[in-house]
Amino acid sequence: MAPLSSVALYCALASVAFAASPPDFKAGVFENDFEGLYFGEEAEKHSLRAPMQLQLLQNTASTGAVCLDGTPAGFYFASAADAANKNNWQIYFQGGGWCYDEEDCWGRSSTGLGSSTHWAKTSTGGGIMSDDCTVNPDFCNFNRVHMAYCDGNSFSGNRDEPVVVTGLDGKKKPLYFRGRRIIDQTLAALVKLGLGNAENVLLTGCSAGGLATYLHTDYVHERLTTLAPKMTKFRASAISGFFLDHKTVEGKPVYPTEMQTIFALANSTHGLNDACIAAMPASEQWRCNFAQYAYQYTTSPTFPLNSALDSWQTGCIYTSELVPGFPNQNVTNNGDCAAAPGWSACARNPEACNASQIMTMNQYIVDFRSAMEVQGQATYSKNGNGAFVHSCHTHCEAQSPAWNKFAIGGVTIQQAVSKWWNSDGKDTAEEHTYTPCLYKSTSKHECNPTCG
Repeated sequence: MAPLSSVALYCALASVAFAASPPDFKAGVFENDFEGLYFGEEAEKHSLRAPMQLQLLQNTASTGAVCLDGTPAGFYFASAADAANKNNWQIYFQGGGWCYDEEDCWGRSSTGLGSSTHWAKTSTGGGIMSDDCTVNPDFCNFNRVHMAYCDGNSFSGNRDEPVVVTGLDGKKKPLYFRGRRIIDQTLAALVKLGLGNAENVLLTGCSAGGLATYLHTDYVHERLTTLAPKMTKFRASAISGFFLDHKTVEGKPVYPTEMQTIFALANSTHGLNDACIAAMPASEQWRCNFAQYAYQYTTSPTFPLNSALDSWQTGCIYTSELVPGFPNQNVTNNGDCAAAPGWSACARNPEACNASQIMTMNQYIVDFRSAMEVQGQATYSKNGNGAFVHSCHTHCEAQSPAWNKFAIGGVTIQQAVSKWWNSDGKDTAEEHTYTPCLYKSTSKHECNPTCG
């Protein structure tokens, strides 16, 4: 079977039907990232209230808050359902993977993940972003913000001048890496919509947006301390964003190499967690583009939601290969996922793994826990924090129906988040921590019956 690109893998791994993407996305592009996100007519169908409306950022020529192709960045916004929630806010970073080198980013710049040209006018979300109070009782009536993603590196790019790339069409095109400026200008625009009066704020996001949540939690918290002086509660809950700095089953540093390359291309040094950057020697600062390092230095209250055997990571980190010619590829392929010989079926579905492969998959779960619980011990065990880490082979599940289904010890993701959000912030982390099981060597391999 032919190896999959990361784009194709999103299609192959999708386990349930979900949202229509913005109109210029190719069918199936980054499907798992968009599970539970709905745009345009689909947003109207899936929203109990009015869906979030697109707001393009203004004065971007002077602020620099633009997408890869130079078009204005933007966000979707819906005001609170009632007066009781007018000062409660939920801010969500959209996901959609990354581009890794110049030609990859050039290709991305002509899609809805690199240009706002054809963005839908409305969006709505499921799970943790749902406006249905039977699904999402804690946040359904909040002001809701969906930060559209178009900078290529989890809202961390901070390059003054564009990178001029000669595309596959032979034409030169400037690419803008301005993720940090998009955050700044989005927050400024939201202040005019009432964010300046915010009292309670939840920051979240999925996949590349989940990584953005890790990377920018403390920065957004710091900015809101000034912009919203009445704020008394700020917490973050990243979804499926804890991507490991990990070698493949063949021992190759594929994903670390890809992320190191986009870190440099996007000039992300000053768009990441400042404490992490300060703690690293210059040659290692690119590692702060990974959640596991940013997490170690995060001081704001945080509650990760993740699979320890995430379906994107098993294909695009653990069994991947570099695209030929990378980082100077002459195609727009976005990685080469599930390409390690003999691993394609297992990477897609652990039930297709043999006993030896299941042991290897279980090692990834062990390594995931070590990265979060041991390397990130100071954050993981800090009072007021917690984590819901399960074993279901999924991605972005907390914005899908799995939000109310996947459970550990009889507690669903939604119930765990609710308990943590409504706590006084003084609880021990242990009171809000849920850990995964290891897969069984014999079929059926899955160890958590709520995953099925």
